[in-house]
Amino acid sequence: MILDKSLTSDEVRALADSMQSENLIIFPVRHHSPACALQLTRLLKRLKPAAILVEGPRSFNTLIAHLTHPDAKAPLAVYTYHTQKSSDSESEEVRKAAFYPFCDYSPELVALKEAHQQSIPVQFIDLNFSEQCSLSKNTDLEVLSLLDEHYYTRSRNLQVMAERAGCRNHEEFWEHLFETHACGLSIEEHIAQIVAYCQIARRDTTEVELKTDGTLERELEMAWHIEQSLLQHANSNAPVIAVMGGFHAVVMPSLLIQPIKRPHVKTGSTEESCALIRYSFDRLDRLNGYSAGMTSPAWHQKIWEQLVQSERLGHNAHVRVRQESALTILFDIALLLREKYSIQIPVPAISAAYEHLLRLAKLRERIAPVREDLVDAVTSCFIKGDTDIESSIIKSITQQVLCGNFYGTVPAGIDRPPLVKDFESRARQQKLKIGSGEVKKLSLDIYRRPDHRITSRLLHGLNLLKVPFGVKFSGPDYVNGLSLDRMQEQWEYVYSPVTEGALIEAAIYGVSIPVAVANKFVEHLDSSQQLSNSRDSKIAASLLIQACLLGLHDHLSRVLDVLRYSINEDAVFSSVVAASMQIAILWDAREPLEARHLDQLPAVLQAAYERAIYLMRDMKGAEGDGGSVVQSIIQLRELLNSSTGAKLDASLYWQVILDLQQSHDLPLIRGASAGLRYASGQLSDIELTELLQGYLTGHLAPDQSIAFLRGLLQTSREVAWQQETLLKGLDTLFSGWDESTFAKNLPELRLAFAEMTPKETDKVAEAVAKLYGIDSLGSLTQLGLNEDVVNTNLRQSALVEEILLRDGFTTWL
Repeated sequence: MILDKSLTSDEVRALADSMQSENLIIFPVRHHSPACALQLTRLLKRLKPAAILVEGPRSFNTLIAHLTHPDAKAPLAVYTYHTQKSSDSESEEVRKAAFYPFCDYSPELVALKEAHQQSIPVQFIDLNFSEQCSLSKNTDLEVLSLLDEHYYTRSRNLQVMAERAGCRNHEEFWEHLFETHACGLSIEEHIAQIVAYCQIARRDTTEVELKTDGTLERELEMAWHIEQSLLQHANSNAPVIAVMGGFHAVVMPSLLIQPIKRPHVKTGSTEESCALIRYSFDRLDRLNGYSAGMTSPAWHQKIWEQLVQSERLGHNAHVRVRQESALTILFDIALLLREKYSIQIPVPAISAAYEHLLRLAKLRERIAPVREDLVDAVTSCFIKGDTDIESSIIKSITQQVLCGNFYGTVPAGIDRPPLVKDFESRARQQKLKIGSGEVKKLSLDIYRRPDHRITSRLLHGLNLLKVPFGVKFSGPDYVNGLSLDRMQEQWEYVYSPVTEGALIEAAIYGVSIPVAVANKFVEHLDSSQQLSNSRDSKIAASLLIQACLLGLHDHLSRVLDVLRYSINEDAVFSSVVAASMQIAILWDAREPLEARHLDQLPAVLQAAYERAIYLMRDMKGAEGDGGSVVQSIIQLRELLNSSTGAKLDASLYWQVILDLQQSHDLPLIRGASAGLRYASGQLSDIELTELLQGYLTGHLAPDQSIAFLRGLLQTSREVAWQQETLLKGLDTLFSGWDESTFAKNLPELRLAFAEMTPKETDKVAEAVAKLYGIDSLGSLTQLGLNEDVVNTNLRQSALVEEILLRDGFTTWL
């Protein structure tokens, strides 16, 4: 139950006072808040604590030396992951990963650096990531943030307060309350205000929510470490300082009044590790999906740098700092618009925007402008006219400038996983640009350029390892048989902290990309040989092509053995046909896939084809309406018509097609078989006419007639405008239907004609018009009508018909 009891100022003061004593200072922060970082800097400069404790997994303690290294440049992040056995299967493992980001104005990083400079003992005091995962009931996300702030965004009271202050969201409200007053408050006043803010969010949260995500156990763990540190430094004249998120900090005094029982969490973890990686501003930006941290990191970075300089000079100039930062951002936006899009923003417009944001801040009762004031000023003064394109460009550039594209730097001596180093080396060899953080395009001529094939294998290998780096948006798809006429692969790629984190996690497969890819592929191959998949020839054929794409030609012999076994055991017709097509595609593409030495492929194709014919011959029924079977028999015909399939015995296929036309259970398949035979010249016009008369003007149920028609048109669409018998038969069929029968069969009729091109539809319309002795049916496209109008007209027609019938005017219908 949510507590609705109001929070009094006396309660806030008492709680804030309880967090500051001679032996302990609990310093509440918001992650990535310049205001909190500045006040913490002041506190640590004013006194030298006995020890500093920081919210964060204990396993991160090994990385403190790297985080505080002089060569370490933020933004950085600790990437941590763990694996454990799946609850569904003992043989499968579940992997989860998380990021803990740091920027220059992260209070946690400020605490670590001050501790390093003053030689103060410092440690992280939270549960490890695996322990947090074991406690949390949230199983939806595979990659998490360890600095989640959802309790603030979900707080009803904070939302109401933000609305009353004229703020649009939690971000603007925070900046309005705290960031604009960064230098103007004493440390005690700052702590009291943070306490009030966090306690309001805390009272909007239920005990069940706190238990569900493991918050309560985490807080006990942190309280236990604080207790231990107090005992360790009991004789010190300096306090212990605990730096933690305000949401947790406000409960520490109540937890510490009695001995703490440390939680012991069973994780079941089979592996857990963490590593320091580069991070970037775009990943740090809340607008890009990061669940904790301030919006627009470049905006706050600029303010932070000037605040630090102002503090160093002894100035209290936080208002001027924010004003000057806003003016600089306006010029940066104008410059980027001119350089990138040739959009000229004149100096008077920049001056007007600056004046506009100052007046907005004053109108909104702020002592200095916030991000929203700046964005509103740009919208009002830079965007002119009604041009949507220019408007979207200016808004996009504004967000880019406010976000920034800066990347951090990891110290050179840090022990990084060999797989990360190997990837960077291979990326440089292939001339991939991985330092900028910008999306790059890449065109690979895999038919004529061996070096491009190496790059292609690298990109495909990373995708197999689930490393987010490159996305192929065009080019031949050999597995699915699409765009095979394309000679080049078109890729987009970008190197991000997520890429580095995924490489670290993939290091469990090997120390180099080829080794890791090979081991991952073998894992897939082993999985395919399990009982449920061992007879799926489509999967086996896909693995064969994938091995070639990845350059794993040493594994082809084993994959071929798996494929032969699967073909012999596979009892699913569509699967065997798909495998046959994939084998043929691989043989045709053996040059770019470097499968020239797979001399066994023709024999494997022959075996797959014969198996497909055998399954097709004994096929009496089909799942659903038989649509997948129709697609498969069409694919077999395409295989026989190709140069690769020319050596296969086509007579076997056509004999089965004749049998299907004459005796299959489903009219859809009988119609498709008739269409195939007619298109190949094996069924004469007279024979087709007799078939059509039987199916369309006989005594079959309407759905049977339409199913036959749909199958026929799927394999021989030209019948629709070349065979007058078909049109006359349909005309007779429709004439015998009432409106409800027509409406019931309309979906199937639509499917029957759905694959026709506009030109083919026009030919059918001409044939129908000729049947009725007119020149044209008119335009088949009515742009002036929409679905609502048509439905209204149908309802009105039904109403008129009902009235006429009721009044005896049946002859008018």
